Amino acid sequence: MKAITLWQPWASLIADGRKTIETRPRPWRHTGWVAIHAGKQVDREACVRFGYDPDTIVRGAVVAIVMMNGCVQFPNKSAPPDIYGDFTPGRYGYMLTDIKGLVKPVPASGSQGIWEWNGKTRNDD
Repeated sequence: MKAITLWQPWASLIADGRKTIETRPRPWRHTGWVAIHAGKQVDREACVRFGYDPDTIVRGAVVAIVMMNGCVQFPNKSAPPDIYGDFTPGRYGYMLTDIKGLVKPVPASGSQGIWEWNGKTRNDD
């Protein structure tokens, strides 16, 4: 399964169903299921602003599985700006639906960019 690593709290915002558009500088034309991985980087100010504890927020684990239903370029009527992304004109939004936050995050080593997640934990390797 394709996966994408995000800094916290952005991964948790998706897992919680609050962030439904992942904004990026480049398009990604993939459609289908994608694993959302919480990386080890934490934006402490954003955690506090959105109600997460920056010291205890999940890191280094897959926290959600989402359906990616395409990519749009901003501005776009189907992707109205919200407080969770950078909607600068010319950037892109990955449209996320069927968000399934995992009750128990699955520890995993992430990677920059789009990567393949085999569903295994670090201990399974």
